Amino acid sequence: MPVKENAAAAVNFRPAVTKRASEIIYEQVKEMILKGELNPGDRLPSERNMMEMFQRSRPTIREALRMLERTGYIRIVAGSNGAVVLEPDDKNIQQTMEDALQVGHISLAEMSEYRRISEDATIVWACSRRTDEDLAALRAQLDKMAACVEQPEEYIGMDPAYHGLLAKAAKNQVGIVMNKTFSAINQNFMRTKIVGMTPAAQKKMFRKVHEMHEEIYRAVQAGDEQRARTAMAQHLSAFETDLK
Repeated sequence: MPVKENAAAAVNFRPAVTKRASEIIYEQVKEMILKGELNPGDRLPSERNMMEMFQRSRPTIREALRMLERTGYIRIVAGSNGAVVLEPDDKNIQQTMEDALQVGHISLAEMSEYRRISEDATIVWACSRRTDEDLAALRAQLDKMAACVEQPEEYIGMDPAYHGLLAKAAKNQVGIVMNKTFSAINQNFMRTKIVGMTPAAQKKMFRKVHEMHEEIYRAVQAGDEQRARTAMAQHLSAFETDLK
């Protein structure tokens, strides 16, 4: 194999950098949270105790705690004796997706394309994995939504919970997280959309949406995968049309 004399000139290595102490502390605490050694509601040691444990200064400990708070692992309560571990949150995923849409790194068309595949899988899984409790929860949510179908703002607020229950019925944790992300973004789109619509047009649209929700439920209840896939595809197509 011939040797390229100028190959080294094309390589730009970065200097080797040792991690800061605050980053090492951040990663150690994060790992304990992810492994379940620290659970939601648990309180971390006080800053003074952490200074002694890690043999580091107060500014270093505070920087590590701020990093943990920014990434959603803990909540720092002013004046309290130690930060509190939080429940896992997917808001960072949602924010990243919204930022990417805003700056054009991904398009609405790309998100819709991926969502179609995701929702198709979810609805198929829901048909075979849903329990009686899942069906009861979906039925109760639909009944609540039916009561406010002519109140668009309230209906939009309930929509994520319905789709979330479908994802829960599918019994796939990744699907649940992605569903929350898509639902939150779609909720924002819908709120923007209805501003320019007349009250009559709003009511007409949400009556149509509700009937689609009902048809999806009936298909899942019957365990009819093809019917459910068709109903979900029609629902997503209508949503994309409404956004235009």
